[in-house]
Amino acid sequence: MQIEKSIQQPFILSVPQTRECEQYTMRNEPISSQDLMERAGKCCSEIIDCIIFNHDIEDVRVFCGTGNNGGDGLVIARLLSEPSFHHSPAVHVILCERDSGAAHRSPEMETNLKRWEAIVSENANARLSVFSEEVVADMTSKTLVVDAIFGIGLNKPATGIYADAINAINRSDAMVIAIDTPSGLFADMPTPADACVVMADQTLSIQYPKLAYFLPDALPFYGDVQIVNIGMNAPPELVWDREYLTLKSVSGLLRPLPPFAHKGTFGHGLLVAGSSNMPGAAILAATACLRGGAGKVTVHTPALAAQHIPARLPEAILDIDTNEHHCSSLDWSRLQKSINAIAIGPGIDTAPQTVTLLKNILDEVHTPTILDADALNILSENKTWLAFLPPYSILTPHFGEFERLAGNCDNGFERLQKAQSFSERYQVILVLKGQHTVISLPDGKQFVNTTGNAGMATAGSGDVLTGLLLSLMAQGYNPVESALLGVFIHGLAGDLYTNTHDPRSLVASDLPLHFSDAFQQLNLSDETDSEYSF
Repeated sequence: MQIEKSIQQPFILSVPQTRECEQYTMRNEPISSQDLMERAGKCCSEIIDCIIFNHDIEDVRVFCGTGNNGGDGLVIARLLSEPSFHHSPAVHVILCERDSGAAHRSPEMETNLKRWEAIVSENANARLSVFSEEVVADMTSKTLVVDAIFGIGLNKPATGIYADAINAINRSDAMVIAIDTPSGLFADMPTPADACVVMADQTLSIQYPKLAYFLPDALPFYGDVQIVNIGMNAPPELVWDREYLTLKSVSGLLRPLPPFAHKGTFGHGLLVAGSSNMPGAAILAATACLRGGAGKVTVHTPALAAQHIPARLPEAILDIDTNEHHCSSLDWSRLQKSINAIAIGPGIDTAPQTVTLLKNILDEVHTPTILDADALNILSENKTWLAFLPPYSILTPHFGEFERLAGNCDNGFERLQKAQSFSERYQVILVLKGQHTVISLPDGKQFVNTTGNAGMATAGSGDVLTGLLLSLMAQGYNPVESALLGVFIHGLAGDLYTNTHDPRSLVASDLPLHFSDAFQQLNLSDETDSEYSF
């Protein structure tokens, strides 16, 4: 997803909230609805003009509905037909409306339709038709379709001529650019599996991304998303509960290094990880902890896992369990004197003695704790323990682990709602891992990550995240700061890897090697004056 750097408000808003922002902008700028539509169309046209040039497009078909999304499409058509937008040889507007469609046109759409009719009367390369199968039968791979049939307010499946138009677009070989939302896709709720939805190659999302774009359910439809800044603003009283993370918002959280620091300055993390079958999980997490900036890390692990660590990570301190195969006991009364943060879970397995260990840790440790992997699997089998988690503990489940904790989810929207409720109920920070990892806070706020790539779907990637979270908490970042920074930097490290490598080749041990570059990007950001307080 391409984030426009000049956007000052990285909100993920509902449709009603977006409407509030439109009205607020019009009242306070002030600007008319027609002029705001003109601005949106101009911004989109400039992007589309570049696409036309880069892809050698021969003709443009703009599919317009009767609402304001259709009005946006007509502005785009008009601007592309002007001499300054010289890359397009022909622009053809295709109206998608029922027989009584004229009665349902918005005033802005009607105004722009009249402007387009005037252009058609003078310009041989400008056309206007009502949708029919014959009108679109000649679309080829050199055709660019601009989808402006529906906007963000759709709440029922497309039928009739609208469904026919959508199906015709999807059958064609044309490149498809959707304006604001692919027609047929619901922005705020699950789209029915059998609904007709435009399958766009790219979506130009006006000012704010739609929640659907961050969920796997909508992946086949929106293509590459570019957020288009049209200068819309949110009213001061607007209350939102979802935000997406950007370099600007996260860089403001990173603290400068004190010049007279020593290893104690940067904290001491305790990592309970590994088993005889999975020593690598402890190595990956401990490496990430140190590469993330912690002064020291102690790894509590069984002997058969501990023997692998010194050769791979000589900087780690070992605290060897009495059991050779599994973590079974921990002398917290001794360790707590020097420990600043604790994480448990990577590779520990779910042996009975490890279950007992986790119960004892929850009984003895009263500060926020990071729980991952098998620690979460143990919790899912002992759900009454959730009530005893220290407030603001960080849990890092993937989808499967989360559903074992919170119940099955039918779609991405339900999963986000359950994550929100889970965090509020148990007063924990939930890091729901995925393509767009979501951090749910105890106050109901959710942050959606924008870094990371499919190459990170590899064994051990979660262990690295756990180690990085431990590092940040050991250094004194509070749990919320640690979760936001850790998730963003973890994904950014994966993205930096792809600058020189194909993501298919990424393995988890590559990620800590790119933490340094990730930190540098945050340090060198010229936008560290974030107005957001997390």
